[in-house]
Amino acid sequence: MDEEREKNLSELKEGTDKDTYDDEIQNVNEYGTEEETAQEEPVLEEAQPQGEVVIAEEVISQMAIEALKSVSGVLPASSGLVANLRLGRRPTSGVKITIEEGTPNEVVVDTYISVKYGLRIPDIAWDVQEAIKNQIENYTGYIVKAVNVHVQGIHFAENKQQDQYADNIQ
Repeated sequence: MDEEREKNLSELKEGTDKDTYDDEIQNVNEYGTEEETAQEEPVLEEAQPQGEVVIAEEVISQMAIEALKSVSGVLPASSGLVANLRLGRRPTSGVKITIEEGTPNEVVVDTYISVKYGLRIPDIAWDVQEAIKNQIENYTGYIVKAVNVHVQGIHFAENKQQDQYADNIQ
């Protein structure tokens, strides 16, 4: 490489005047010879993906239900008469999801639960909020704006076992 530069510089010196020679030397020193600059690989820009990803409310609802089931002492409950009449958005298994479009999307979750008798309801509600928030944010990238916990009732451990027994008989 150095021999080529010296050769190019000597050729420039013979055929050019002093000012042009100085400019050409500076260009050769900065950029190398024409062969060297041609051999450099072009920088490819990585193409950005086009389009958008939309996650259905039912998918987010399923995630919230799984998070709800992971909290001990909590069962999903019915959301009340309005949901049974199918007025408005119908919650599924004690969870109703509302997605607010934006960048990034925001989610509001309404949960309807039954708490095991003997447990402190504010602590359980906090656990439910945290579990649902973490589950949705970790798996979807959406921001959870609010998790509203509606305690619809309490249940006793014996009733749960009796209900499971009755379901197995039928």
